[in-house]
Amino acid sequence: MSIYFDNYIDDGGKRDEKLTLNSNGFACLTDDVEELVEKYTGIEDSAFMECSKIREDIMNLIHSIINKEIEVEVEK
Repeated sequence: MSIYFDNYIDDGGKRDEKLTLNSNGFACLTDDVEELVEKYTGIEDSAFMECSKIREDIMNLIHSIINKEIEVEVEK
């Protein structure tokens, strides 16, 4: 399994069949999005706590791709 994804397991032990970002994946995605904004603005900490909607949209896209809900063409 990836270091970024897991199957969610609720408090009752029921395991979700779909993959989702785990806490490490969520933290890494947050850092990556914030670093991207800082890169283009040139201002350190300019994105801190300001990227939640962007992160949510990217998470939804990632979840759709890893759970094969959308088709992605891979170039050979």
